[in-house]
Order: sequence, then structure tokens, then C-alpha cells
Amino acid sequence: MSNRAGEPAGAARWTDMAETNDYLANERAREILHWVISTHIITGKPVGSRSVARHSSEGLSPATVRNIMADLEDMGYLDQPHASAGRVPTDKAYRFYVDRLLERRNISVRDRKVIDRDLKLDDSAEHFMERTSQVLSRVSKNVGIVLSPPIGGVALKHIHFTKLTDSRILVILVARSGIVQNRIIHYREDISQAELDQAARCIVDNYKGRTLHDIRLQILGMLRRDQALYDAFTQRVIALGARSFTETEGETEAHIYLDGASNLINTPDFTDITKMKLLFETIEEKNRLAALIARCIEGDSQEVHITIGAENALPGIEDCTLITSRYVVGDNTRGSLGILGPTRMEYARAIALVDYVARLFGRVLETGN
Repeated sequence: MSNRAGEPAGAARWTDMAETNDYLANERAREILHWVISTHIITGKPVGSRSVARHSSEGLSPATVRNIMADLEDMGYLDQPHASAGRVPTDKAYRFYVDRLLERRNISVRDRKVIDRDLKLDDSAEHFMERTSQVLSRVSKNVGIVLSPPIGGVALKHIHFTKLTDSRILVILVARSGIVQNRIIHYREDISQAELDQAARCIVDNYKGRTLHDIRLQILGMLRRDQALYDAFTQRVIALGARSFTETEGETEAHIYLDGASNLINTPDFTDITKMKLLFETIEEKNRLAALIARCIEGDSQEVHITIGAENALPGIEDCTLITSRYVVGDNTRGSLGILGPTRMEYARAIALVDYVARLFGRVLETGN
């Protein structure tokens, strides 16, 4: 393969390597790609060969750098918005950067102080989740997202029955993480408030710490057995439990807390009005966004997950990066949180932020402080 115009003698090997799979195993190509990405993240502008050459550890000429950047463009790592402009990273480049070039680091002292100050469980778990999405948004200057655990997966701490009129009973389920759910059940047999209190104590004594899903399965199993095996009180407890722990519509879905969508308006990455409109429409479709996040963190790992650009399987966020992590409360309760922002983001800081908040979030919900 012939040299490009202006290329110094002997540099043809860089072009030849563009046709091999190990091109980026070469330190020179990796350094140039790293510099283009890190510079573009800071400036938001195309990066030219002269700028890269000035910072080359080998003192490369702009012509050599330009040819290596052209090779990287041919391989799909860089793009040239205009013929006379420099290059910008592609989704493929950001993926390589995150997986192979990025040096992970701990959260900064400044970010940690802000988070530690603001993430305190001084109210309900629901308000805490909402506040966490606000903190993620404010610190990252992107969209902060928190998904509550599906109610069926939370561990029971307390249950309370309140007798209403017309054979109705108010059931208050309190999870160990502080999540509260109220529901109305129908129970046509005559029962006093004292008996309801006794039934609630029996359920807590036998099932405290177990998930609502597990409790439901065991009670349904008891319903299938011969009811003559149980005394009258136990039969009432089983009937109340069966109604209380019946899976309701939406129970398998997580509630999503989202804050900071307006942050994206102020970024130069979203100046296209059509793209911005589609992005906001997608963010508003919270159920689809929650489903995408759930797919990102499938499994029990608490590691941070990064999906970049077109890897996001939702229209409207093809120019975004989604950084998510699972949080764990105790042994059973699992939810997720993260940030959504432009692909041109400060990845090391964003990853450290999400990782720290996820670990702190679970501890605060479990201990209350």
C-alpha cells in the first residue's frame, strides 16, 4: 500500500497495520486515539493533527499523525464532520476508550463531600430515591436516574391491617428498606380490629425478612392443602395473607425517579431540535427507559455498566451514554441507579460517581444513616 502524500519514509507500515486486527495494539495508535478522545471530551470540537502532534510523546510530525488518524477513521474509530475539519470519536472509539484505555479512579473528595452531605435518609424511602436522582443530576450535570426495587422483591419488615367499611381492609406493607405500599383488599367474613392486629403479628413473626414474592408462594402453597389441617385463626391468617400478597398490576415494574433532563439542553451536543425533541420524548417514556436499565444490569453483579450511543436500544438516545449500577439493600432488595448524558462525557468521573452513589445508597437505605 502506497504512502499518503506528505508521509515520511517508512511510515507505510502504519497504513498496512490498518488492515489487521491488532492495529490498536500499537502504542502509537493508542496514544493518538486516546488524545483525540480526551481532547474532544473537554472541548467538544474536532481535533486536528497539529494539536495531536504537539502533544505526541515521540514528537511525531502532523503528517504522520494525520495518516494514523486517517487509518483510525477507515477502521471506524474516528469521523471527520467536514473535509477541512479535524476528527471526532465515534461510538466505537468511546467503547474502546472505556474498555481498554480509561484509567478508573476513585471519586473525588469534592464530589464525595457533596454526596455524603445530601444523601441522608431523613424522610421516606421514596423521597430519598427522588433526592438521589437530583444529587446524581446536580453533581454529574446530566440526567440522574433511580429505579426502585420491584415491590415483589423487597424484604418484609412490617404489615398492618386497618378495618374499613363495606368488607374492605387497608393493608400497609413496609419493606425493610423503608419502601411502603398501601393496598385495599376485600374480606367478607366478620373480623375485629383486634383479630386483624393479631394476624399481622403472626405474619411478621413468620415471614419478616423474606421477600413478598417468597411469602406469596408459601401462602399459595398452604391454600392448596386441606384447610381442615388448620385451625380457624390460621385459616384467617392464610386468607388475609393470600389477598395481601397477591401480585397487583405493575408490581413487577420498578418506579423510576428522574431529574435533570434540562441539563441536556445546555450542552452543545444536542443543538439539533429534532434530535432533542426525540430525546425528551424517550425520557418521558419512563417505562421503556426503566426496562432498558433493567436489561443493562441483568445478573447480581454490582459493577458499573456503560452503554454507549447506538448500543442503547431506544430511539432518541443514540447520541447518549447510559452509566448504571445495581444497588443492594441487605441480602434481597435490589434496584438500580445511574446517569444519562451525551457520549462526550467525562467517563472516569461519571463511572466513579455512579459506583460510589450505588454503594452508599444501599447502605443508607439499610441502616437509615
